Amino acid sequence: MPVKFKTEIYFLAILICFNGCTSSNEHIAVKVKNTKPLTLHKETPTQHDTSSLERLFLEKGLLNINSLDSTIRVVLHYATTQNFLNKPLYNGLNDCYLPCEVGIKLSNAQYFLHEQFPNYHLIVFDAVRPLHIQKQMWDELDMPSKEKINYLAHPDDISLHNYGAAVDVGIIGSNDVLLEMGTPFDFFGELSEPKKEQEFLLNGKLTKEALTNRLLLRSVMVKAGFMTITTEWWHFNSSTKIIAAEKYELIE
Repeated sequence: MPVKFKTEIYFLAILICFNGCTSSNEHIAVKVKNTKPLTLHKETPTQHDTSSLERLFLEKGLLNINSLDSTIRVVLHYATTQNFLNKPLYNGLNDCYLPCEVGIKLSNAQYFLHEQFPNYHLIVFDAVRPLHIQKQMWDELDMPSKEKINYLAHPDDISLHNYGAAVDVGIIGSNDVLLEMGTPFDFFGELSEPKKEQEFLLNGKLTKEALTNRLLLRSVMVKAGFMTITTEWWHFNSSTKIIAAEKYELIE
């Protein structure tokens, strides 16, 4: 089924095959003036960054999400000091890279969001996360393991982020400010957990506005083919681990 976009700028879309995205480098640029579905070919992302991680992602065939939809915002928190370790972990990385099929889903989520709110934008906080960085996060987070496991994958386990099959996202509103979600991204506490939202709404810890915004985010992501989890409002899986291992390469 072809991917839909709603924009008036030049971009490239992906031809979807039964076994995933095409490996062809053939591409064509199109200017879109309506919302009709498009079926085009894959573009090799432009190498404009000197980040060693970006070079790794390109070598693994990952796609820069902004080559599919430039209206998706990207602020990788682990490339900044604005994260739970208070230091950059993705040195020099500025862009979001994903397997092309996952990128298509995220672009479709943006399309569904724009259908309802033309001035809203998805923002990516984290996407593909190399396994060695996941292990570094676990080792350096000062928290008991029984609590840590609620927020980080164990070093002996594989996270869907390690395949690029999970994304952490929020929504930028029409005033170019993050919508209120009740907690910041990467908040380590029960208030970030979707499974307890009704309880927190009733006791006043979560506002109706924040819950409405969470429900909006979930609705467009699920409609695009992502799955939610019960512990983080920002985290969405594109597939199961079994499917990810079959379709995508582990980024170590």
